Amino acid sequence: MNNTLIAFLLALLPGLIWLIYFLRKDNLPEPKRKILKVFLAGMLMSVPVLCFELWLIGDLNKLGIEGTAFLIIKYIFVIGLIEELFKYFAVRFSVLKSSEIDEPIDLPIYMIIGALGFATIENIILFCNQSTILLTNPAILTFSRFLGATLLHLLCSGIIGYFLALSFYHLRYRYVLFLIGFFLAVIIHATFNFFLESDIINGVVGSLTLVLVIFTFFLLGLKRIKKLKSVCKL
Repeated sequence: MNNTLIAFLLALLPGLIWLIYFLRKDNLPEPKRKILKVFLAGMLMSVPVLCFELWLIGDLNKLGIEGTAFLIIKYIFVIGLIEELFKYFAVRFSVLKSSEIDEPIDLPIYMIIGALGFATIENIILFCNQSTILLTNPAILTFSRFLGATLLHLLCSGIIGYFLALSFYHLRYRYVLFLIGFFLAVIIHATFNFFLESDIINGVVGSLTLVLVIFTFFLLGLKRIKKLKSVCKL
């Protein structure tokens, strides 16, 4: 089998495994066409995100900012903010106004689906880069993306979806809850990238610990959301 095709299939694997896992968390299965629509929307959003990030990081480099200040601006205000915002837009404009959302858990589930579409494009770009494949064992790379960046993306978007679901039960604080969820997602995203800036061992341990801790709390949050009564219109 062609190496490029193998790399492509491996790139799809982390997202598909997580997709199957979280779809099974839903009480009422979502329509396949909606799942595909949101997944593709997440994939498409990766294009403007890549353009914005390359443009803004290029401008940031020209400013001559160095050290911690550079990393804070890069990871919080460029990568974290832009990626979480566009992943949210992908879901908002493709499904959030749909009648298919008939229970609270649908909000984090659809946010996760969009995030997995986004992460899958990242994986495809990485896996199809020949220099990456030559330097890294494909199996190790697949596993690291499964427990690393792919899990990070779905957790950050899932957190936003979790707070969106809560906001419909606390209408007085609706926008506050959304902003809290969005802020947490950006900070977690940035912190993950900060860990990866450190040396290899500490970076791997730190980023892995972060996503596993957040994953544990997120699953507890999903259990809480599943117990909430459905609302007529989200």
